[in-house]
Amino acid sequence: MNEMIIRGVNNQVFVAANLGRIEHFYSTLLGLPVVKRTVHHLDPRLPVITFGFHAFKGEEKRGHTISYIEWNPIFYMMPDVGFVDQKAAVAGVTSPRVGDPKGRWGAGTNHHLALHVPTRNGLLKWKRRLTDAGIHVTGPYNRNYFHAIYLRDPDGAIIEIATTEPGFGHDEAVLGSGFRAQPKENLIGGRDEILTAAETWPRPMPTVTDDFALRGFHHITSISSNAERTENFFVETVGLRLIKKTDYLDERGGTHYYYGCDDDISPGSVLTFFGLPGYTTGRLGTGLSHHFSLEVENESALTHERERLRRADVKVSDVYDCLYSKLFYFRDPDGHICALSTPTQLTVDESAEELGTRLCLAPEFEDRRIEIERGIALRPAPVPLPQN
Repeated sequence: MNEMIIRGVNNQVFVAANLGRIEHFYSTLLGLPVVKRTVHHLDPRLPVITFGFHAFKGEEKRGHTISYIEWNPIFYMMPDVGFVDQKAAVAGVTSPRVGDPKGRWGAGTNHHLALHVPTRNGLLKWKRRLTDAGIHVTGPYNRNYFHAIYLRDPDGAIIEIATTEPGFGHDEAVLGSGFRAQPKENLIGGRDEILTAAETWPRPMPTVTDDFALRGFHHITSISSNAERTENFFVETVGLRLIKKTDYLDERGGTHYYYGCDDDISPGSVLTFFGLPGYTTGRLGTGLSHHFSLEVENESALTHERERLRRADVKVSDVYDCLYSKLFYFRDPDGHICALSTPTQLTVDESAEELGTRLCLAPEFEDRRIEIERGIALRPAPVPLPQN
């Protein structure tokens, strides 16, 4: 296994039909600040908004960010290869295929992003705040290693909010040493769903207070059609650490494997995969994640890891300068888009106090600012290039 160079999860990128609606969801309801308004590094016709997390006294702030790409044509599919290659991205945006723009999770896609709140009381406060705002929330469920509630963003992407405790070590001395069956009362069919649905905080929570504000990522979960193949890839090839093998709580016969990106196994450093053999392949689009990125220390480490993966016969993209980081893309054995990235540096074109207050463009796009701003405002349908 490769010595662990990956330091944790850096960013998760989703696809949305309307960034204004997404901004209201994250900023007004979830209390997260907008830290960047920009466009996609492969095609400036794709607007991007990024959210960060507040810092709290006495707590380490991790550099997690959530980004959304806007894909707004009403009757055009998002390119099924995603936005990982310069030429293909431009061609896909210019002349997409007619069809449903909505994504569908399945084998080879993300399933959900879990955000972190310290305590179970905080979880109940989120449930009360969100249900009072008209958002359907399920849970709180006992996931054995944490407690969690679930909701969807305005396009249907699944968002989880999960607690710190009890942690991954309470049921085995050596993490990942063997399969750990879940208690029956946690499994589908064994839970009291009425009791769970009824539990909430007794008072309204009109504002997000520090005690239950979101701290960053808890974990990212994707879907695998072959758990052992995925394990081999992320442990032996990518270099992560397997920390838990257990049951998938919401599907009989499914598995749930957890991988750590750092030695501390802290919230925000964990990837997980539901093992669902034979599950339908997913499709990229709105209401689904486009990719997640894992962080390495610097550009030198990025170059080293790209070459190491290439030698292991993993197909890797070029290294892209995304202005705020450098990254390259690769895919897991089911085709899920992943990336390795340098740390995000948001203050290269805005001060810390001004983050997210204006549309920031890379220098090579500045001469197109009027055209780009007009496109963002009017959101025209794509126009194919004339054929020769």
